[in-house]
Amino acid sequence: MPMTPTITIHGLRKQFGPVDILKGLSVDIFEGEVFGFLGSNGAGKSTTINILTSQIVADAGTVKISGEPVSTETNRLIGLAPQSIALYPRLSVIENLFFFAGIHGLHGSTRRRQVGRVIEALELGGVSQMAVEKLSGGWQRRLNLAVALVHQPKILILDESTVGMDVEARLKLWETIRGLKAEGTTIVLTTHLMDEAEALCHRIGILHDGRIAALGTMDELRRIVPAAQLAEVECSDDRLLQDVANVSNITTRSHAGRILLLLPERLLLRELIERLAPLEIQSVRLRDVTLGDVFLEVVSTGGL
Repeated sequence: MPMTPTITIHGLRKQFGPVDILKGLSVDIFEGEVFGFLGSNGAGKSTTINILTSQIVADAGTVKISGEPVSTETNRLIGLAPQSIALYPRLSVIENLFFFAGIHGLHGSTRRRQVGRVIEALELGGVSQMAVEKLSGGWQRRLNLAVALVHQPKILILDESTVGMDVEARLKLWETIRGLKAEGTTIVLTTHLMDEAEALCHRIGILHDGRIAALGTMDELRRIVPAAQLAEVECSDDRLLQDVANVSNITTRSHAGRILLLLPERLLLRELIERLAPLEIQSVRLRDVTLGDVFLEVVSTGGL
């Protein structure tokens, strides 16, 4: 991966009233990568995006886009698909696209070509003459993305852009993101959907308590969970399960009623059952560490 930062964030702080939302957030996002900001609601994902796009001003810290401080000029390099639908409901799909292309300085044949390109790329041809207010939420999300792409931005920012999308539309968006990455577009994705971040992102930054609490590729993040493998176990007595785990030198975690055994080595199912022989086991499942497991580990321990 090229080591040229397209976005540089250092020591970012933002307070709303008495609440500190960002507490010194720092990260570099590199040219041509898909970078994911993952975090719970209120973790600071949208606040970070609003600062990147100069919609709000940070209280402290620096943000640079392609080496330049954030400004209305750097906004020209960015395409933003916001969490809320930012379209004119009474205008048609194609009228919205022509309007926003003009806002970005496209005119004449260039504007027509770019509008045609995004209509084709996002398969909007069948609804191009329909008013936005007549479209389903999924189609509006798709048009929201088309508006962000109409001026061929160097950086695409997707702020919870798949919220409300059906499975088919969501997978189509994933396909579009992968295509844009292949073309060299830098993509910043904010989400609380673990499968989305795991499927799309080269690197993921987990936001917690106003900072990047963990950062890396999926392989790097998995190492945060001290386990070679996980076992989900149900038994008649949770206390007995904990006792056996302690005797076997196996660490446990409990989240939302689930008991996980953090196995220090990979085991066959029969080997695990033999170790848990004193238990009246109701069910047991072996699996690998997921991004959801990493997220819970980071949130519970505070991360880096």
